This record gives sequence, C-alpha cells and structure tokens, in this order.
Amino acid sequence: MIGPVLIVEDQPAEAQALYELLSWSRRPAVVAPDLRTARQRLLELRPTVIILDLNLPDGDGLAWLRELRARSFGWNLTILVVSGRTDPDHIAEALLTGADDYVTKPYAPQELLARIAVAERLVALRVGFRWLAAFRPSLPDHGRYPSAGILALRPPDSRSPSHLLPEWACWARGLRQGNGILLPIPDGGLLALFPSVARALNALRHANPEASSWRAVLHIGSVSVGWLEGPGLATGAMFGEAVEEAIRLAYLLPAGVWLITDPAYAALPTPPPARPWPPAVELAGLPARELQKSGE
Repeated sequence: MIGPVLIVEDQPAEAQALYELLSWSRRPAVVAPDLRTARQRLLELRPTVIILDLNLPDGDGLAWLRELRARSFGWNLTILVVSGRTDPDHIAEALLTGADDYVTKPYAPQELLARIAVAERLVALRVGFRWLAAFRPSLPDHGRYPSAGILALRPPDSRSPSHLLPEWACWARGLRQGNGILLPIPDGGLLALFPSVARALNALRHANPEASSWRAVLHIGSVSVGWLEGPGLATGAMFGEAVEEAIRLAYLLPAGVWLITDPAYAALPTPPPARPWPPAVELAGLPARELQKSGE
C-alpha cells in the first residue's frame, strides 16, 4: 500500500462500500462527500491516490480534476475516476483531462482493487523520478531476490516530502554503506533491500541514529526489482507481497517505533532485544516485535 486513499463520493452507500473494500484490502482510506471536504482532506492528509466521482453536490468532479492537474503538486497524485457515466466521449474527456484510469459503475470489486494496485504503482514510479533527479542512486539490474531483508522507513507525518530531502540524503548514505538497494515511497519514505535481515538491521542502527521519530519496519521475503528507463533518466520499483506488507506496517506505525516482523526476527542469528507489538496482528495481520533501541 502507498499512502492513504481519498474517496470523493457523495452517495453514502457507495462511499461506504468503497471504504469497506479498501479496509478489507488493508488500505487506509478517508471519505469526502463533496468537493469542499475533498479540498480540506487533500491539504490535511496529502493522499497519493484519489478515487473520484464526477457528479458531486457542490461542483463538477471533472472541473476539479482539471484544477488539480493545473497545480504543481497535482501530478504527484494518481487519480482514478469511478463514475456512472458510460458515454465513450465522456470517458475520453476525463482521461485526456488528467485521470489515470476510469472505472464505470457498477464495478466488480476485484477489478477495482486491481486498478487501485496499478494506481499505487504509478505513484511509486512518479516519486521515483523525483528521487533520482535529486540523488541519482546506482541502479541494479532487473532481478528477483528470493530471500531479501526489507527495510521500510517513513518520516513523521508532520514533515512534507519537499522538506525531507536532506534527511533522505542522510539515510541514503548510511543505507548504501550497508549494501542496500534504495527506492522511494510517498510521504518522504524509503524502501531498502538488503542481502539479509542482519544487514538491514545493522544499516538501520547506523544510518541515522538521531532520527528517533522516524518509523521503521524490518521484514523478509521474496522481492522483484524492475526498472523503467528513458532518455537520461530511470526509475524502479520493488514488487512482492513482502514489500506490500512492510509498507503497510510502516504506514500504520506510531512515530518513533521500529518493528521487526516475526519471520525476520527468526532469521537473525543473534536476535536483538524486542517485545511483542500486538497491534501489528490487528492492523495488518502480521505478527511483529518492537525493537528496543539503545538506551531503552
């Protein structure tokens, strides 16, 4: 999962159905019944994916879509239109105005979840271009890592990505020293892949010890790394269930908490002090322990 999903839908039953579908897939979501509320939620939560209905009580969703794309931050968003309008000309207009995808009502839940997954990949690719423009990390080859240590890091919610570039650079230097393959996630976060959980843990401890308010999740599992290349620029993404689980937990963590999932903890030759963190099972269905930092 990448960031919260903003549902802009004025029909309570349809909004609730979308909210429950996203909750079932363990994606945080928030509902806005009109454009006024949607604008507020956009500023407060900085969502990365928007599910947008076009018929709204206080304005035209298509006009708001055009307005978003006209703003500099608008292209940081991935916008999925879900509408009862089925006319091909209208669908084409929405896509040309700036929608990344268009789903007609009624929709099949499995299709909508698949299209949201595509929207999340678009977010990762867009953020990846900005990351590479700033830091130009070394790019590994395409490949599959059958048993990699995954480190997902998220900053405090009060910080915006544009203000996190120096901290990104600090984390990046430390993580690369531990042989980590780095990729960005929204909200100023980082995703790093290591040859083992032990190396990921060591990199976490030494990369930026003063950043105690950052959240971190250590996990292990099969990961695929793919790259999109273009003239003078390239960006990549990590794929796999283990990656999604690590990001989901990192998003749900309180500030300053560092977790290690039970499979990753068991993979360490010398496990560090850690205590069970019960909310991990309740929130993400994934048992995990809270790492005790030095001095605790």
